[in-house]
Amino acid sequence: MNVAGEHLRISVIIPTYNSVQRLTATIRSVLDQSCPAAEIIVIDDGSTDATSDVATVFGDRIRYFRIENGGQQRARNYGAAQATGDWIALLDHDDLWEPDYLAEVQAIVCAHQVDITLCNSRTWQEDPAGGFWRDEHRFTQFAPPGYWDRVGADPSARWAVLDRYPYGGYLEFHPSQTSMMTIRRDLYEALGGFDERMRGSSAENFEFEIRALRAGRVGLIWRPLVTMVRHDANASLDSCRMAMDLVACLQFALAAHGLDEDERATATAELQKRLPSAIYGSFSLGEYDAVRAFRRAYRGRLSWKARLKCAIARLPRPWARSIASLLGA
Repeated sequence: MNVAGEHLRISVIIPTYNSVQRLTATIRSVLDQSCPAAEIIVIDDGSTDATSDVATVFGDRIRYFRIENGGQQRARNYGAAQATGDWIALLDHDDLWEPDYLAEVQAIVCAHQVDITLCNSRTWQEDPAGGFWRDEHRFTQFAPPGYWDRVGADPSARWAVLDRYPYGGYLEFHPSQTSMMTIRRDLYEALGGFDERMRGSSAENFEFEIRALRAGRVGLIWRPLVTMVRHDANASLDSCRMAMDLVACLQFALAAHGLDEDERATATAELQKRLPSAIYGSFSLGEYDAVRAFRRAYRGRLSWKARLKCAIARLPRPWARSIASLLGA
């Protein structure tokens, strides 16, 4: 337990793969913190570029480990196993922290004894001209109308503290992403870390979050102290794939998360809500087996366009592709 005035020992875990230039900027954003991290652990997930050079560039200011390529979930869990801090701060190799990020985490933890912190962010969208700010306050710019009132949080305050984040609320709108989360290490370990069965899923952080938020007291930091950098290599930019992965994540949660009756009802309703988008997404990607599977899972009435896509997906694959091409899908 932490009390006011006590310094948290926060281990920063950065998994990385073939992104040495972005990684360097990310590490520097941690080294520039006004409240220093206990350690910065970089897990090189079998990169084939010059990522190992960071061990020379930063020397003993970081702890560098190279492992066989196994996905970022495995890399994060490996890093957490090496950590000596009492808290784990998650950071992707292409995101950046403002200098006061860890200081604000320490302040809310010591003031309110939370188990998890989620920090507001802003998003920098790269483009050929350099880039632009896609948003400045993710927590409020993307939240549905009245969302924070329903959750029981006041965005006008410095922080909000939730004894439990409403399960349905997080399924409706998940404000956090990996680089915005800090969690007690013992809770991380109790949860089993990131589920390595989610390798390759763009919803892998969402799967971890909906497990973690059921188990801990959550502190929301309203200042946008995290910069999410969006570029061509971001898996989350693929909206079709994301729609499919979110549905698969909800199906996984229903099968593996040990949900209670209310949570199962909530997850099932959210799954049904998202299935039409997954049908459109899988059709656009030409994954007709997935179209058929999502259609079988859906209990509602589809639009005529969706029904047409499902009918095309039942045709022999060459025919389906030809017709989809004529339709511009």
